[in-house]
Formats: sequence, C-alpha cells, structure tokens
Amino acid sequence: MEIGIDASRAFGPRPTGIGVYATQVISRLLLSPPAPMRLYVNRRRPPELAPGLPPASEWSCIPLPRGWTAARLRWELRRRPPRLLWIPAYKLPGGRLPRSVVTIHGVEHRLAPSAYPQDEAEAVESFVLDSLRRAARVISPSETTKADLVHLFGADPDLVTVIPHGISAELRALPAEERAPLLRELGVEPSYLLVAGAHHQRKNVPFLLTQFARAFPPEGAGPHLVVTNAGEGARGLLAQAATLGVGGRLTILDHVAGTKLAALYSGAVAVCVPSLYEGFGLPALEAMACGAPVIGNGIGGVQEVAEGAALLLAPDDPDGWVEGLRRLAEDGELRQHLRRLGMQRASRFSWDSSAAAHAQLLLGELHLARV
Repeated sequence: MEIGIDASRAFGPRPTGIGVYATQVISRLLLSPPAPMRLYVNRRRPPELAPGLPPASEWSCIPLPRGWTAARLRWELRRRPPRLLWIPAYKLPGGRLPRSVVTIHGVEHRLAPSAYPQDEAEAVESFVLDSLRRAARVISPSETTKADLVHLFGADPDLVTVIPHGISAELRALPAEERAPLLRELGVEPSYLLVAGAHHQRKNVPFLLTQFARAFPPEGAGPHLVVTNAGEGARGLLAQAATLGVGGRLTILDHVAGTKLAALYSGAVAVCVPSLYEGFGLPALEAMACGAPVIGNGIGGVQEVAEGAALLLAPDDPDGWVEGLRRLAEDGELRQHLRRLGMQRASRFSWDSSAAAHAQLLLGELHLARV
C-alpha cells in the first residue's frame, strides 16, 4: 500500500479540534486520493460517516481498548508497512516506521503550563520531541506553531510545512429565520455571548465568567453567556456563576455541531476566545465565517487567524475584557464592523484548499519514499 493514514480520530459522532481536522481532510483525500490508501481505525468496522473508499484503497479495522497507537497500530505497521505514513495527531507509533509525516497542532503545554497537569504536559512533550526526531515531515496548522517548534524545540524550519485549517461547509452565517428554530431547540434565547469548544483548562472559561459578571452585574440587565462542551468543568462553572450571582444567565450546552453550531455562532452578540494559548484558533475562524464578532486574547494562533478582524486584547487583562464585553454588547456599529471584517478574513480559509495542500505534500513525500 502506498499511503497509510491513522484515521482513528476521524469520523466520530462528536468531533472537536483534531477530530474536525482529521475528518475534513481525510474525507477529501478519499474523494480525490493522491495514491492508494490504507486507513487505520480503532474499531471493528469502517465508520459509517466516512465517504466510500476509492479503488485500490482499504480500511484496516484493528480495535484495541487501550494502547492502540503504541501496540495495535505499531504491530499492524510492522506486519504490513505502507510506503508512507501520515499521523494527523502528534503521536507516532513506536519502533521502526516507514517514511512518516505527522501533524503537530500546537505546543500549548509549554506556553500555558498552568493549564496542564504534569502528566499531561509530560506526555505531550514526549510526543512532540519524538515526532520531531523521527518524522520526515511535520505539518503545522499555523505560522505560530511552526515558530514555536523552531524556537522552543529547535526544529528545522525547512522540515515544517504550514497548512492552515478550513471551515466546515455547514458553518455559514444563518439569517434570523433559519437560526431561530435551531436556537429554540437548543434552549437558547437572544441576547447571548458564546464560548465554543470549551473542553480544556487552557480555554480559560472561569476567567471569562468572572469578567462577564463584572461587565454585567447581577442587579443589572445584560446578555446571557452560553458555553458548549464544558465537559467535566460544567459543575465548577455553574458553582462559580452562582457565587458571582449570574447563575441565571449561564447556559451550558453539550456538544453542538453542524447547522446548530452555525446558528449559535450566527446569533451571538460576540464569540469569546479567552484561551491562554492556541496553536491555531479554530473557534475564532468558525465564528468569523458565521458572521459573529470575535473578542479574544491576542496571542498565538488566535492572533494569527483573527488579527485585524476581531477585538483582540492583551493577555491576562481583566479590565480590558470587562470593557470589551460591554462595548460589544452596547455598540451595534462595532459589531457590524467586526462581522464584515471577520467574514472577509474567514473567506481565505477552506478545507478544500487545506486538503489539496495535504495531498500535494503526501505525494511529494511518497515520491521520496520510493527512491
């Protein structure tokens, strides 16, 4: 087989972040394959959400509850090695590998260490170091992450290729008549601020909640705050909101995707990205594509993706967040200005372009693997 792809993070029912990336790129590679491909998945049968296979390509269904990359995928690669291997998410299998390409999405564990437990930070650090040592080519979603790899890890800049993420087709600005019934299904009513993809400590949502309560005190009027994907942090956020006196204005939703996510973005007064650091900043890009004003910390990938088209603040500036949230809630002209700039900027990104660049890179690496 020519190209082996770790598709274990793709085609899941609740994709965020890396799952979205893997699904969008692999789907397009299946529709227009650069070469025959073998897709490895940690399941008993091919994913139902995946497109049909092109000729000469195949699924390799190799389930294992624990240690899939370290044991099961490693064994399969040793048994039937492809000419070229692409890993879309950091971690290469151990042992001898074919020529390999790996995507490193960010090194936030180095730049926002307070958000990472020691064991998690050590694991990510080991994945990154190993990938930089053994991969023939590294894909980065942003110039930010490439620069971080070069400056913090001594990576060879000539071996890191930047291929930006794109925007899912469903994520577009929805008019009021289309989004209203979807928002009702979610139990969300205007007006509201939105935090999407809040599933990790580095998303810094407790900080935002504190500034939200300062900007819109309990005794006054103001928007609600809607948080998606809070996961295990939901209980803590609800308790914090109650302590701050804004428990009645906090709405926590489970995973939201597709047109419902587009409706949430489209109807928001603003989308908040208070992350301590991001390697890319996909929620900011998705929000801009849906016509939502964005307010965020102007660092890392968020700054790269949204600079000039969002209200970006100095990191760790609570007073700036209070003022920014109030401005966006009160100033319709500012919101409209940011909507226009954000949609213009987001139009430069697409998953079609991203997948085409991946295909070109994989073909080039495949040629080198044949030599």
